[in-house]
Amino acid sequence: MMNRDSLDRLTQDLLDYLGEQPALVGALAADTGLDPADLRRLARGAALDLSVALVDFICGDDSRLLAFCAHSGWAPERVAYARAALEAGQLR
Repeated sequence: MMNRDSLDRLTQDLLDYLGEQPALVGALAADTGLDPADLRRLARGAALDLSVALVDFICGDDSRLLAFCAHSGWAPERVAYARAALEAGQLR
């Protein structure tokens, strides 16, 4: 089960990971239209939109997902579950 606290931890871990991976920030910007300033603004507001964008981005490519999970300790299935829960509107 994924709750909002877990989602917030996942979002923070994704932000930390992206901070260490400049090439991924460029890919995120290309995929979502969000630039680093947008990410900073959304992060300050703890917006659900940021969580959706980051989880969707990282799950959008198996190699990105597996690299993030290897780095952070998150299980790929748990991150994929978060994506499905967000898409279904189960996390707010």
